[in-house]
Amino acid sequence: MTAWLKLVPSWAYWLLALAVVAGGQQIRVLSAQSVASKAQADLANYRADVSERDRRAALFVNQENQRRQTAVEEIRRDAQEKIAAVAADAAAADDAASRLRARVAELSRRPANCACSADGGETTGEASDLLAIVSSRLDEAAGELAAYAEGAANAGTACQRSYEAVKGN
Repeated sequence: MTAWLKLVPSWAYWLLALAVVAGGQQIRVLSAQSVASKAQADLANYRADVSERDRRAALFVNQENQRRQTAVEEIRRDAQEKIAAVAADAAAADDAASRLRARVAELSRRPANCACSADGGETTGEASDLLAIVSSRLDEAAGELAAYAEGAANAGTACQRSYEAVKGN
């Protein structure tokens, strides 16, 4: 075997060594390319996952905003209906109060010697006039107070319901 080795020129050893080293380098390059390729695929998958999560989050936010807006709009419509009902009730109460005031005024214009007066004197007429005026003013004030209280209660209820709808309860 040693004779055979003498037949091979020395530069061939160098060439063989160079081929082995170059082959090793080629293997390392291929290995690095494989790792880089896998890293690129992993990065692409990660970006796709993040993009999908972003899309779902945006969809959720849009749906939640729509739900809140719909709830608040429904509460606003309900409050407007209640306000309209209160206004109608107030108008009916004003009408009834006007009829009552007219009846009190009619009764106060009766002559003092009417059978309904206690002693038929002038004092009874003045007292009934004063009673009619006080009763009329009390009725007006009560109507205004009732309308204000009903409006404030409806506004407070609508506000509370809007808050709870937006909060998510």
